[in-house]
Amino acid sequence: MLNQVLEKPYGNSVFQYRKKDISMPANLWYAGWELQTSSAYRWNGNTRNDGDNTFIFQYTTKGEGKIRVNETTYSLFPGDAFLVDVPSDHEYWLPDESSEWEFMFITLVGESTKMCWEAFTEKRGPVLKIPYSSRVIQLLHQINQEAANKEIKDAYMASSRAYEFVMALHRFGQGYTEDTDSMPESLQQAITHIHQNLGLPLHLEELADVAGLSKFYFIQLFQSHLQTTPMQYVTKKRIEQAMARLSNSTIPVQEISRQSGFDTPNYFSKVFRRYTGESPSSFRERTRHRKFTNVFLD
Repeated sequence: MLNQVLEKPYGNSVFQYRKKDISMPANLWYAGWELQTSSAYRWNGNTRNDGDNTFIFQYTTKGEGKIRVNETTYSLFPGDAFLVDVPSDHEYWLPDESSEWEFMFITLVGESTKMCWEAFTEKRGPVLKIPYSSRVIQLLHQINQEAANKEIKDAYMASSRAYEFVMALHRFGQGYTEDTDSMPESLQQAITHIHQNLGLPLHLEELADVAGLSKFYFIQLFQSHLQTTPMQYVTKKRIEQAMARLSNSTIPVQEISRQSGFDTPNYFSKVFRRYTGESPSSFRERTRHRKFTNVFLD
């Protein structure tokens, strides 16, 4: 299998298999995270040359796109996902009124994928909103991260990841959702904003504005659903992100501190030790052979 990774943070990976590997129940074909700014960006499901029986899942993270499925046209905003198969009567593009469209995507093949797509779209339709914090989207992010790190080394690892994604999507389609999925949409919007901007300054007033709530009510609502304050949640997610990067890369600690939204390396080290009981350098040394792609702090 060939794994080609383009520039970060945007890029895509293509997975090429020997003929005998294509018959697996589910497998990866493409995965990527792209930012499109040209109105020339357009894909037609009846003319693209991906081959028959390929299945595309695409999730908007910023900006706006559009998709037409049969006779219906949908606008796609952050948190919106679409599922289509190739070939079929669909077309998606960057509309003239939008300056950018940022999205993650995955293209899959296999009989299990086909059955999931058919069951999902029959029940939920081709376009729906999925929280960024959901298992489906976190897996999509993880698969792209692993591809970028060249950790998906053969067709069997790719098939395992593809099947895991298909089952997470099928589970979501059947209504088995995570606790965060039952949150008010205002909280989901704030959490999505946090996850997408961990490397930037985040303030309580900003998060309350994203949620469309007063600061006082936002704090109350956040604590009632997540049993922590908004800013404690931000700090925890920043440390989790830093732990994954320390384990997965050779990026200097000072740069990881900056990427994770901390003002100074000294403050980063102090907070990191408070959450983990060890320094960033010690954690990196202890975990450098494990290469965690996701870290969850209790």
